[in-house]
Amino acid sequence: MRVDLPERLVKAMGDLDEDQVLELAGSMLASGAEPLEIIELCREGFKIVGDRYERREYFLSGLIISDDIFGNVMGLLDRSQCFKLDDSQKLGKVVLGAPLGDVHDIGKEIVSMLLRCSGFEVVDLGVNVRPSEFLEGAVDSGAGVVGISALITMAYEPLRETVAAFEREGLRQRVKIMLGGGAVSQRVCDYAGADAWSRDASDAVKFTRQFSGKE
Repeated sequence: MRVDLPERLVKAMGDLDEDQVLELAGSMLASGAEPLEIIELCREGFKIVGDRYERREYFLSGLIISDDIFGNVMGLLDRSQCFKLDDSQKLGKVVLGAPLGDVHDIGKEIVSMLLRCSGFEVVDLGVNVRPSEFLEGAVDSGAGVVGISALITMAYEPLRETVAAFEREGLRQRVKIMLGGGAVSQRVCDYAGADAWSRDASDAVKFTRQFSGKE
């Protein structure tokens, strides 16, 4: 892999050059780069976008464009070979979603992609998910792990209510619940009654493997 590809990808993301970002990401994939590396480079580019927004070099439209570009990169990674697993290779099922009141999904998308790359089948419920919908998703899919991503403090009560819904149905022993996102901490995890909280996407994969008996 050409050594300048990562630097060029970060710059292209910061410049909001979608065509260049997708071309470079594709080249890195073809050269054997791990999806997580590409994601981290895009996040570095996000920081450039954020800095330029704070300096008023970019406006709100720039932030929206950067989200769209990242979404297209995720689509590119989603079509890569790391997701081509047959049933015998899959390690289990995981339900993901953002809780009621939270409509942020970038962090959840990253976790979803890494879990699928790691061999898990992901049931993504999307954003603004009610406690009853998390419960239904786990029951219908038979998933043993539920991951909830929260980026706003108003999600604390829905997090707690979601865990309580599993308790009322007698499923807390069978289904492990992990939290993640910028609004989550050990204190929030304890308040909600969840099993674990992850600082980043790699943590989420580690906990999922542990909960699924794969480590």
